[in-house]
Amino acid sequence: MMQRVLIGLVLAGLWLPQMAAGATLTVHVSDIRKDEGMLRVAVCDRDHFTEAECAYKGAAAPENGAATITIRDIPPGVYAVQAYADTNNNDTLDTNWIGWPKEGMGFSNDAQMHHGPPDYDAAAIKLSEPGGTIRFPMQYF
Repeated sequence: MMQRVLIGLVLAGLWLPQMAAGATLTVHVSDIRKDEGMLRVAVCDRDHFTEAECAYKGAAAPENGAATITIRDIPPGVYAVQAYADTNNNDTLDTNWIGWPKEGMGFSNDAQMHHGPPDYDAAAIKLSEPGGTIRFPMQYF
């Protein structure tokens, strides 16, 4: 009996670190018009795409029209990455009176905005361990 408990504890100890491990995603965004405020990036599942509630986020100050953000411990899966240039650093995507963004936005796969955000499938990437790097430009209306 004691031997089974010990074997179970050893196997659990080997299994838990694998469960806790996740992928690391580095996101490089270019064509940022102003080196002001913060570039905010979110890695989103389908249910939270284009929403503020994405589980995996990061931010960095842009320099020379670009910024690179690394987000760690993301479970492998399919995600869409969204970014916006928060030039006034208010942690909100500012929009005009008809709802179009006043600040730049960008999406994985360089998915294009056409009268609104791109479709999730157009921006979807498959993320597996250990992770990787994606690049896309900022878009402006």
